[in-house]
Amino acid sequence: MLVISLMAGPAWSSEDPSDQVSQRWSSWFSAQGLQASAKPAETPWYRASVTPTSYAPPVAPANVRELARETDGPRTQGILASTTWLKGAFAAETEVANNKSGNSIPGDTQADAAGRMMRLNLAATSGPARYGMTYRTAGEAFYNGPDQALKEVWGEWKQGRTTLRTAVGQQWNNVAGDPGRARLEQNYSRVGLSWNKALWPQLAVTYTQTVLNSAPDATSLAPQKTNNHSLEATLGYGGAAWNAGLASSYILGSDLSRNGSDNHVKLQTLTASLRPLNTLTITPTLGFRTEQQEWSGVRIDSPSAALTMNYKQSQRLLVSAMGNYSGVRSSDRLIDTENIGGKGILAWDLQQSRGWTTLMSLEGGYNRQTNRVMSSTETQDISGLLRLVLSPL
Repeated sequence: MLVISLMAGPAWSSEDPSDQVSQRWSSWFSAQGLQASAKPAETPWYRASVTPTSYAPPVAPANVRELARETDGPRTQGILASTTWLKGAFAAETEVANNKSGNSIPGDTQADAAGRMMRLNLAATSGPARYGMTYRTAGEAFYNGPDQALKEVWGEWKQGRTTLRTAVGQQWNNVAGDPGRARLEQNYSRVGLSWNKALWPQLAVTYTQTVLNSAPDATSLAPQKTNNHSLEATLGYGGAAWNAGLASSYILGSDLSRNGSDNHVKLQTLTASLRPLNTLTITPTLGFRTEQQEWSGVRIDSPSAALTMNYKQSQRLLVSAMGNYSGVRSSDRLIDTENIGGKGILAWDLQQSRGWTTLMSLEGGYNRQTNRVMSSTETQDISGLLRLVLSPL
């Protein structure tokens, strides 16, 4: 890692929590050179750091035949450059990364371009206000957020326990501009107000407008053009051994390709986390989504539920179980499906030697999809996996 610091002027400390570089480094250089002093360390006028980055996406194979060696697993490697100016009042981040795999072919220019990502973040602080911009683009083969480009300008104002956030941006896919694939462009504007006080419930309200268009260069595809207005409110509260949250959303959408016909969507989600013991965590989730299509008069209901339990008996034994249910039903009886699934994991550390650790896990899963309209499409899957991992300490 490379770190450069330059200081001049009176002492000043930044209170910006996003200044990760200032929090990471406490060494500083005075005008006379490196000195030891009993005074508090001052924030330098300028700092820079270069850090390697990596990302390994989680892979859940459908069966044992799809398991790959760890060395052949997908991953990314990159470099992150961070700088701050004016004692943390202005910060910038630049990251470039590309895919790395044991199956990659060196010198494949097209594959290298599709597996590359570039990101730029700029942020500034002035009193209670923060503002900045974000730009990111990733090829269609990049492992983390593939085939997506984003441009966004944002601002934040905080006074006491109240925070106001705004953002305006554009997002699109088909970054390479392939005329044989659809390209969707989404323009959005968002404003949110939140209130947070210790020992009180947390409240947040957000309004978002989204305009979605399909680019005209896509061939043999029906054009898409929608304009959606959404209002979301969240309420959260918790204690020492529990917390709960309620989110409610209302979306009014207009399909401009259908002469502006409206589409109403309501969504309610209830989540909770219970910790009856220090070693046990239970997380239930309930949701219900309702969609009313004015152009067809059809109503679609989508209930869902999930339950997760994690029990850590000791540093060497972990038991995890999860189950989920979801259904989709339409008032015209053309859609009636249900999905039920579950998974259990038992993992333990067999033995720790002087230089190695041995981990073993037993995983079992079950999934069933029922279609009452077309019973021939019903599926049922039962899987089991025994995994043994040897890794150095």
